[in-house]
Amino acid sequence: MHQPQPQQIVHEAEVHRQHVRLKIPIGVEVDGTRYVVDDWSMGGFGVATPITSRQPGERFPVRLIFPFEDFEVSLRLDCLMVYVDPEAERFGCRYLALSQGQLSLFRYLVDAYLSGEIVTGGDVLSVAGRDNTAEARAQAQVFRPFLEEEMAGRRWRRYAGYGLLSLAGLGLAAFVGTGVQERFLTVTTDKAVIEAPIYRLKAPIAGTVDSTIQPEAIVRRGDAVARIAGSGSASATLSSPCECTLHEWAVDPGQFAQAGEQVATLVAVDRPLVVRAQLPWNRARDLKIGQVAEITIPGKPETYRGQVDRVDFKLPLAPRRQDELLPSDRRSATVIVRPDAPFDFTDLGSLVSVRFL
Repeated sequence: MHQPQPQQIVHEAEVHRQHVRLKIPIGVEVDGTRYVVDDWSMGGFGVATPITSRQPGERFPVRLIFPFEDFEVSLRLDCLMVYVDPEAERFGCRYLALSQGQLSLFRYLVDAYLSGEIVTGGDVLSVAGRDNTAEARAQAQVFRPFLEEEMAGRRWRRYAGYGLLSLAGLGLAAFVGTGVQERFLTVTTDKAVIEAPIYRLKAPIAGTVDSTIQPEAIVRRGDAVARIAGSGSASATLSSPCECTLHEWAVDPGQFAQAGEQVATLVAVDRPLVVRAQLPWNRARDLKIGQVAEITIPGKPETYRGQVDRVDFKLPLAPRRQDELLPSDRRSATVIVRPDAPFDFTDLGSLVSVRFL
């Protein structure tokens, strides 16, 4: 009885070839047609069959088929047609960009065939799922366990970035809103001065003025401030209407004053200092009695709070003196602000700025 000859595996060692050529019969499927590969290696394969569907230099996908006793293993690869020999009825291809899994399977199959090892389905599947390169294994051990954590960290960083952008947008909107409010809605003025209630004493008769108080002295209500010596034995006394101090003489002592002429100006010291501010009438008309105001005194770090005490839209009946503070404009109004905490008496006459809230 004729015994079948066992299949021979031929290994051709070539010094100048990069990859070992193997005479292990496998199959290749090109454009739906299956061919028998009679010469292949880790770099490519050759087929002793003519082909007309592809030309040298073309890139195309193929499917390598490794037949076993009860199953087949196929790999889908990209190849480059290296040559087509019509006379020898042969063509050859080279693999392009093999993955690490494909290289591992190739190496296992070649080693198994060369050593005579019987390759089972479980062996092949085990190799296909194993990565034999050191770099790929290090990546799997180091990064894969933390992949979920890393993705979560990226998400949180993205959320934090969105939050910061939102906060920046809100801050910019608040800044613009504050600027608009300060520019168009908030009433401010630098034409303001700290003053006290002022009393003007006038001569009841014509005569020479004689002072009865010392400079910077405080006089009580009813105390004599000056005497007017008229013609003959006529005389008159100018009494203080409050607890006051002398601000200035309109007619210096020893000078002659006409009847009804202002002689002296007194400043009340028993009443708190207030702020007199000048505002354009169209801005002052929006102010209300009791409205909060913020007072800034130059040279002092803290600000004072106060309330609007009075708004006066009346025009003065007589022209103001040229040297009087804050001359009134025909289109302006006077606003009196009373501070919540008293000013120092040394602040009397200070120019201030007022911001009505």
